[in-house]
Amino acid sequence: MRAKFRIYIEVISAISIVLSLVFLGLEVNTYNKLSKASIRQSLNETDMEVGKMHLHQEVIVQARYKLARDQELTDFEEYMMIEYQSFNYRDFDNSFYQYRMGLFDENAWLAYRRIIEDDLQNNKYVKEMWKNYIGRQKEITHEK
Repeated sequence: MRAKFRIYIEVISAISIVLSLVFLGLEVNTYNKLSKASIRQSLNETDMEVGKMHLHQEVIVQARYKLARDQELTDFEEYMMIEYQSFNYRDFDNSFYQYRMGLFDENAWLAYRRIIEDDLQNNKYVKEMWKNYIGRQKEITHEK
C-alpha cells in the first residue's frame, strides 16, 4: 500500500513539475510579447511626437474645411494633408503590429482596415503619401 501511495505521489509530482514548466514557458512567451509591444508602442509615441512637430495643425484644419466645401487647396495645404496622412498611417502601422501580436481587438483592426482600403481608393492625399512611401522604400532597397 505504501509503495502504491509513493508511486502516486511521484507521478503527481512529476506531472506538477511538467505543468509548472509549461506554465512558466507560456508566461515567458507572454512577457516577451508584451515587452516587444511596449517597446514598439514607446517608439511609436516618440515618432508621433516628432511627427507632430512637422505638422501645422491650423493649416490642416483649414485644409479639411476647404476640402469639405470642395475648395482648392494651396500647395502648402496639400503638402500638409499628405504629411498628415503619413502621420495617420504610422498609427495604423502600429495598430497592425499590435493586432498581429494578438494585443489589438480584431474588430477594431478590421474597422481600421476598411478605412485604409477606402482611403487608398478614394483619398488623393493618401494615394500621394503611399506613392511617396513606396518611392522611399525603393530608394532604401535600391530597387528599380
